Amino acid sequence: MATEIATIPLQPGVDLEDPQSAAGKVLENTFSVLRQQDGYQRAYHGRQVENPNIWQLLIDWDSVDAHKKFMTQPSYEPFAKHLMSIIDDDIQSLLHAHLSPHPPSAALTSPVTEMITHYFSADISKSELSSFESSMKEFFRCLEENAEGFKSFAGGWVVEEVEHEDVEGKAKSWQSCVGWQSVEAHMAFRETKHFRDNVHRIRPDFKKAMTVHHTKFTEV
Repeated sequence: MATEIATIPLQPGVDLEDPQSAAGKVLENTFSVLRQQDGYQRAYHGRQVENPNIWQLLIDWDSVDAHKKFMTQPSYEPFAKHLMSIIDDDIQSLLHAHLSPHPPSAALTSPVTEMITHYFSADISKSELSSFESSMKEFFRCLEENAEGFKSFAGGWVVEEVEHEDVEGKAKSWQSCVGWQSVEAHMAFRETKHFRDNVHRIRPDFKKAMTVHHTKFTEV
């Protein structure tokens, strides 16, 4: 199983929320075509809270190969062309991650999802990989036990190596999806002793960079 993660800048004024708008009809077509593909499971989409002109589309596939196979089908070119009609410039990123638990629906159907991406040097050692995974599990356990407004989580390594301005060469990355009742609930937890005592788990010395934002997803 794999989750495709697309980060997409929208044209100004695009109204995805109105199914009768031009953009709403593009969205309807997008999901209609996806549902017909072998290996497609489900999709989630939503605007970033901090930057509503950035749209995120996450798609659960049976495998990365299932998505790649779709990209070779005759239906893909008109599908992509139709979707590009609402996009401002190019897609910012198109990646795949092995999120656990799968499907990540509980985290992505929470009222708001904190999206955390960690970046590491591509030559990160196996011991550091293992240490980071263990630390993330401990941090998520802390959330489950102590964070008011915490809903669910999913996390895993991104398949592709990526670029980041704070990493020399290619980077390895980890994607976390943390479901919250609200952005305010997340911010309130950051002021607690539980957060202060455990934040080191998600900020290891060997990480090179980390980005955080919130997205309000809808499952399709």
